[in-house]
Amino acid sequence: MELYHTTDHRGVSELNPSIKKMRALLDSLDERSVDEADHPDISLVHDPSGWSLSVYPSGIVTLENLDDVRETTRYIKDVSRNQAHKLWIKLSCGEIAYVKNLPWILNEA
Repeated sequence: MELYHTTDHRGVSELNPSIKKMRALLDSLDERSVDEADHPDISLVHDPSGWSLSVYPSGIVTLENLDDVRETTRYIKDVSRNQAHKLWIKLSCGEIAYVKNLPWILNEA
């Protein structure tokens, strides 16, 4: 089993949450309290690789590697909750190539 964790908009992390729990976290992006949070995104990190997918209420998803600063942060707009859920499942299973091969926009800031 791959090691991964999620972090919600309150900063609470959970190790290896179920697919159902991942879905509940993504659905929480539609709650009013998210708009008032310091960090309104939620994320899933694949711990062995350092790859992280953060999902924002607006439908923006970012992909970054927390362990390798040479990797440029990437993003995609208009991602549905269902699409984000599929991406989280793929990343949690270690399917890094699948996730990286999506049409990401490089954040060259």
